[in-house]
Amino acid sequence: MTATAPATEPSATPQELISRARALIPLLRSNVAATEELGNPVPENLEALRAAGLFRLTTPPDHGGLHPSMRTQVQIISEVGRGCASTGWIVANHAASTEFTLILEAVATQEIFGDNPDAVFLSAGCSPDSHAERVPGGLKVTARAPYASGCEISDWALLIGIPLHDDGKTTGAVNVLVPLAEAEIQQTWNVAGMRGTGTNGMTVTEVFVPDRRTLVVEKDNLDRLEELLSPTELVKGNLHSLSALVGAAQGGLDIVGQSLERGRPIAYSTYRRSADSPVIQHLFTEATHLVDTASLHMLHVADVFDSLLPGEELARVDRARARMHSATALSRAREGMQKLLDVAGTSGFAHANVLQSYWRDLEVGSRHAMLGLPMIVEDYGRALLGVGPTITQYH
Repeated sequence: MTATAPATEPSATPQELISRARALIPLLRSNVAATEELGNPVPENLEALRAAGLFRLTTPPDHGGLHPSMRTQVQIISEVGRGCASTGWIVANHAASTEFTLILEAVATQEIFGDNPDAVFLSAGCSPDSHAERVPGGLKVTARAPYASGCEISDWALLIGIPLHDDGKTTGAVNVLVPLAEAEIQQTWNVAGMRGTGTNGMTVTEVFVPDRRTLVVEKDNLDRLEELLSPTELVKGNLHSLSALVGAAQGGLDIVGQSLERGRPIAYSTYRRSADSPVIQHLFTEATHLVDTASLHMLHVADVFDSLLPGEELARVDRARARMHSATALSRAREGMQKLLDVAGTSGFAHANVLQSYWRDLEVGSRHAMLGLPMIVEDYGRALLGVGPTITQYH
């Protein structure tokens, strides 16, 4: 990616950053169909995000990173998702992924950001058949990431959970940061929603990764991989992602509200204006409240993270509680979206109506393995009752 100078300064206020994201909504919304067709956020979206400085939320401070509060970050990403959920998802994945670079040595961050402080990142878990071997100065890595959002438009990939082998034995696990130029992309993402995220498969084959871009954990037992990345940081990364989906519900609210304001009639009824119907008023009010409730749960979790001291880890039950609030945010957002579709009627499902895109994106994205409600509920119950270890691999 070509670096461009962002129209921002590290001193930009939280409200200014949120306002910049909000100002992009019309552009992002107008490009939803093109983003889905391309399979990635269109270049115009990416350039607008760079110009607004929104690829620098968690960039290292020495390279222009802004580092607003977590509350501000999720509000920014929600506004991006309100315009285009797929584009919001990319911004979210990027913000969570660049957090990893904060623990790297200065020589590594200079290599990564020195010529391109707006470099785009992704992070993805790797399949169990991936492996890394020690070689002088680093690792030789062969790995496959089945779902790598943004792999066609990113500059760097953080590959997570690669088994480390020494003399034919598995002795640990590793995360590595590799340039996308060294990866091969498989066109595998053919899903009803989040079509513009480019969540394709990617592989690297016998790629050399210098020590400065690795995080190695020496373990004989790989049942637990939490030492590869902080469990608290992983939950925070999931919050980044869900904020784009809450934004999709907010986008749906915009579309239906605008339709009601235009005075759309109710077919086969005496109502010339839908907004005159008490039932429609009630449904729209309920939908608004549900989407607002989703946002409140999201912001509550953000405030939990903002209350932590640097390096402080959440206790197991507190992580599980935060994830439960996150899952509830998505449940309320989906419920709100259903009521919006009831108000919109069949016209809401027309290909020309962006409402159906928000609906598909929310339905698919909210079922991401790290955000899925069934396992989160089970894990929360186990944590509350002190029953055995967490069942979630990374949390």
